[in-house]
Amino acid sequence: MRQKVRHDTATTQGDVRMAQSPLPSMRQLIQQRTRAGFVGRSAERAAFRANFDLPPDDERHHFRFHVHGNAGVGKTFLVRELEQQAKERGALTAYVDEGAGSVPEALAVMCRQFAAQGRRFKELERLLAAHRERRHEAESAVASLEPQPENPSAGSLTAARIGLVGAGLIPVVGPFAGALDADRIAQGADRVRAGIAARLRNQDDVQLVLAPERVLTPVLLAELDGICAAVPWIVLFLDTYERTSPFLDGWLHDIMTTDRYGDLSFPANLVLVTAGQRPFDTGRWGGFADFVTEVPLGPFTEAEARGLLADRGVTDGPVVEEVLRLTGGLRCWCRPSPRPSPPTRTTSATRARPPSNGS
Repeated sequence: MRQKVRHDTATTQGDVRMAQSPLPSMRQLIQQRTRAGFVGRSAERAAFRANFDLPPDDERHHFRFHVHGNAGVGKTFLVRELEQQAKERGALTAYVDEGAGSVPEALAVMCRQFAAQGRRFKELERLLAAHRERRHEAESAVASLEPQPENPSAGSLTAARIGLVGAGLIPVVGPFAGALDADRIAQGADRVRAGIAARLRNQDDVQLVLAPERVLTPVLLAELDGICAAVPWIVLFLDTYERTSPFLDGWLHDIMTTDRYGDLSFPANLVLVTAGQRPFDTGRWGGFADFVTEVPLGPFTEAEARGLLADRGVTDGPVVEEVLRLTGGLRCWCRPSPRPSPPTRTTSATRARPPSNGS
């Protein structure tokens, strides 16, 4: 009977403990296990961590870290680890990748992530919602500028797209940018702007559609300034920067190094982390290199690659040598499934096949 009473008491105590300390979510458990198996990049992680020990007015403190390296070298994996390090220091963080196709879309991602951490940027959220609504109206206005045939020709579609490009409603990146004729862009842009102005009428709304950065950025900076004293650090992580830099890099440069927005800038306790395939742009940022830590990533050293494989249970000598030969030390290639059963030469070689993509 006593045993039954003790069992019931233990069960009750266990229920109380579970009620007081809820179990972590599946996502949190996966993140914990992934971080526990993080191998390599110790110098890069240490440099980032040490930066939080330096006040912003210390000359050794850096305001930007730029991670770069070839696809598959482990940039995103490192950036996610740095994000966790920042959170451990109490930082308010946001992570943006190529899923954002413009500055307003990047700001919307930041707002959602800030809100999830208990920091609402209410005025910026309101303006972003207005931007989406007005942009939809503007697109409708452009579509109704003149009736289109039921099956528009490639030429008419190209002309319409050129007008949207010139008006700033479609970002142009890559080799297509150099192929556009400046006169056609200007003519199309004038036509699009006139149509938008006629539809929206309110000049504030027109500005919100045609030059959203000018309207949204001061609000972002004011919101950041309003919460910077409440958090030790704010860290923005911009991944896949080779795809987002065409619209983010100039914008960030204006905020951080010019007076385009008057006295407004990022707060001093904000750290920016960019990660992409291309090195730091010295043409634009060269004069500010002292404030930047460049983090070039190469393939893992042999010791790091062996450590990663061993952590995943791949220790058979011939198998390890074959994986190293096939992968060249690229992290995404030599990361087999977590904790596999003892591998054979065939299964490990199969796991070493490169993925379709990765950074």
